[in-house]
Amino acid sequence: MLTDSKIRRLKPPVNTKKPDKYSDSNGLQLHVFSNGRMTWIYAYRFNSKQKNITLGSYEFMSLAQARIHHLQARELLANGIDPSEKKKETRQTEDTSHLFKILAYEWLENRRNLIKETTYLRDLSVFEKDLFPFIGNIPINQIKGKDILECAQKIEARGAQEMAKRSIPLAGRIFRFAIRKGLIENDPTPHLQEALKPRKVKHMARLDISEFPPFLERMDRYHGSLMIKTAIQLMTLTFVRTAELRMMEWSEIDFENKLWRIPSEKMKMAEPHIVPLSKQAIELIKGLLPLTGNEQYVFYNHSTAKPMSSNALLCVIRTMGYHGKMTGHGFRGLASTTLHEQGYMHDAIEVQLAHKTGNAVSKAYNHAQHLQYRVNMMQEWADFIDSLRNNVLPFPKNKRA
Repeated sequence: MLTDSKIRRLKPPVNTKKPDKYSDSNGLQLHVFSNGRMTWIYAYRFNSKQKNITLGSYEFMSLAQARIHHLQARELLANGIDPSEKKKETRQTEDTSHLFKILAYEWLENRRNLIKETTYLRDLSVFEKDLFPFIGNIPINQIKGKDILECAQKIEARGAQEMAKRSIPLAGRIFRFAIRKGLIENDPTPHLQEALKPRKVKHMARLDISEFPPFLERMDRYHGSLMIKTAIQLMTLTFVRTAELRMMEWSEIDFENKLWRIPSEKMKMAEPHIVPLSKQAIELIKGLLPLTGNEQYVFYNHSTAKPMSSNALLCVIRTMGYHGKMTGHGFRGLASTTLHEQGYMHDAIEVQLAHKTGNAVSKAYNHAQHLQYRVNMMQEWADFIDSLRNNVLPFPKNKRA
């Protein structure tokens, strides 16, 4: 007979699609597959025919629980009832609208028009990849907190720590949705995140300002794609997020007032954002007019018929010899640190970085706060970047708050 310690020592078969089978007693078997999956099977005969019924996965059904299910199936068999047919009948009579998966899809669809498409797809991916395979076909009132925690721990075990933490509150949204529908009374997910390992804060690689002149020199000498070279140069001057730069549209550029107006749906904080454009930034953007001026996007890749990919920027940074030393996000940290050190107004820097600032009343006005100050700051920043090419660090005096 099987024991828990013996099961823990079992290893998946190699180079075969057929599972290894381990018997317990009276037809109860544990099938071990090459991908590591282990499934409880009851092998029996009914009306002189050999049949199998799946009792459940070892991940969610212990040896003791499998023996209970096995005993129940044997009792049916002793009463002349085929366990497989009984299972089919039970499934057909169950109300599938109460399954976790069905409720999750309904919740997702209800909010799809209220959120960014990227947010919808991200949440959908967590459900379909990490939650549905384990609890998707279980009625919501039968799912316990330990089931959600086990799902999160499996995600954590593969190294996706942030995804693991996100999966728990996301599952909780479905439980609260079910509460509002009157299907259950409680949400078992609060405080489950505390059982996961503390998340290590990962700082994005970036250069110090003293290391930036050689980077600028290599950037200026880069002879690859003009569009990607311009993108990195513009990232240096505007320190926007990579996604915001890649999705820049010609219609968003106000050449007369030297402003780039980014709509809220493109911003991480879902608020409109204004980027003052220095004369250097305007010159760079105009340089792309012959290439993509007839397209919707400034950084348009004709070969893919899509905006430039984020990997394109990383590849150039790698080609320049700065792999692991600089990232797209690194330009933001570099600018923030340097501007703060030079005494520029903290609030203006935070607004320019499109960080969440202020309270609920002021959020709607954040994108235009300190605009004239930021116009001056961004021009002075661009002039400072130019001066670095000559290894000079002359920030202007008496222009900061």
